[in-house]
Amino acid sequence: MNRRTLAFTIALSLTAAAMPLLAGTVVAPGTGKGTVNKSLEVEPGTAVKDVETVNGSIEIGDGGRADEVSTVNGGIRLGRDAAAQSIETVNGTIRAGDGLAVAEDIETVNGSIELGTGAVVGGSLGTVNGSIRASQGEVREDVETVNGKLLLSAMRIGGDVELVNGRVELMDASVVAGDVRVRESKRSGGWWGSKPKPPVVIIGAGSEVRGRILIENPDTKLYIHETARVAAVEGATAQRFQAESPE
Repeated sequence: MNRRTLAFTIALSLTAAAMPLLAGTVVAPGTGKGTVNKSLEVEPGTAVKDVETVNGSIEIGDGGRADEVSTVNGGIRLGRDAAAQSIETVNGTIRAGDGLAVAEDIETVNGSIELGTGAVVGGSLGTVNGSIRASQGEVREDVETVNGKLLLSAMRIGGDVELVNGRVELMDASVVAGDVRVRESKRSGGWWGSKPKPPVVIIGAGSEVRGRILIENPDTKLYIHETARVAAVEGATAQRFQAESPE
């Protein structure tokens, strides 16, 4: 979804918020569909064009293929071996089965991203308030969240891995070509003035960070397995460990 389309759909959502949701609609093969208050479905093995809604969920069946897949208020679910040009929601979770192929980015703002094994993402994985989980696949650009967990197992990351508050786990010989960065939080306290939990970074057995580990938050806990390889660490003192996980 480009910026102009996103702005238009958000404006539509404000005017349609009080309207009742209608039943879901199946997108016909070879066509695209744009709607406001409907959920959309792409049947298994079907190839379609853009699939866009404002207030509704989107489901792509096993082996289904679409161009841009986007919603504002709703989740997105993709079956096994599904494919898309890009996937985007604002308020919702994105879940995919094994073998997902996405040419560009997968993005949400308020929600998590959960990918099955073997996903290949040509762009970035990103959320603001939510976690990201992926295994045995590849992301060719960045993986990032602001508030959440990044749980990456046997993954190949072509760019950076970044968060502010939460936890990063690079496990099972994952490789990050760029940096792992924990940015400093601009919020001084948590709920009711309590101090937020310190970020945690775990570089697991056999994993590798070819760039730097950059820690801007001095409270961050950094653990590096004895068999892991990192180019450099800045801003923190790493604790080495031998177990499967240090905590």
